[in-house]
Amino acid sequence: MNQDLTKILAVLVNYGNEQLRFLKRVVAELKSFKKYDVTIIVNSNIDLDIDGIDTVNVFTLDDYQLLPLTCRTTIWENKDDFDVFLYGENDHLFTEKHIDNHLSYSKILPKSRITGLIQFEENETGKYYPAYHLDFEWDFNSVEIYNGKKFAHFSNLHQATFILTKEQLARIGKQLDFKELIVENTLYSKVVRKIKKALGLKVERTNKYSSKCKVNTDVFQFGGMKKVICISDFEDNLIHHLPNIYIDGLHGRSKLRSDEKRMTESLAKLLRTQ
Repeated sequence: MNQDLTKILAVLVNYGNEQLRFLKRVVAELKSFKKYDVTIIVNSNIDLDIDGIDTVNVFTLDDYQLLPLTCRTTIWENKDDFDVFLYGENDHLFTEKHIDNHLSYSKILPKSRITGLIQFEENETGKYYPAYHLDFEWDFNSVEIYNGKKFAHFSNLHQATFILTKEQLARIGKQLDFKELIVENTLYSKVVRKIKKALGLKVERTNKYSSKCKVNTDVFQFGGMKKVICISDFEDNLIHHLPNIYIDGLHGRSKLRSDEKRMTESLAKLLRTQ
């Protein structure tokens, strides 16, 4: 380990052998970083023999939807030993630019803000954005400017990943139990929804995110910091979902997608703000 480099702990989740080719690419990319000393831990339900992985933790669980949550426990157990922490599903390609940006943005953003990423898929027709579906949308009134860069909030918090500095991890740890998921369906919330429905008022969706998704969305939703995307450097803050399966609805996945036209028009509107 090079003591002069920023130390990163990347904890990835893997289930089965269906996507090992993507995991190998993600691991190779992480290990290619020049400015960072990256340690990779993979939490999996099967043993793995992949060059670049430093530790494989094999879990036997009754509910494998909770396998991603083990990654947050691993991160928390190592919170004092690294400078930056990454969590990711086995098919999302972190680049060194993602880390560069997160660290530079963290220096200029208020402590109440945290920068994030937008997932994309790509084929010969262009880029697609799986998170831009249903009623998820940019908040066109959320644009903020720091050091000449524009940031905005996108309502879909899910990105199947997160990047946290040691300080951000500590801050989030004061807001929630980092090793557990937040339970949102309280009796109070159910009563409020019933009253709103009876009065003909708009009833917001609850449980927008599955248990797997909540491993990252809880961090952004309940961690005490508003998630923002740097729209000035939009292309540098995209993370590739390597399988590209949502573009064509492969393997039973829904076609959760937005084409470049919708995203381009929204970005132009956001960038005109202020």
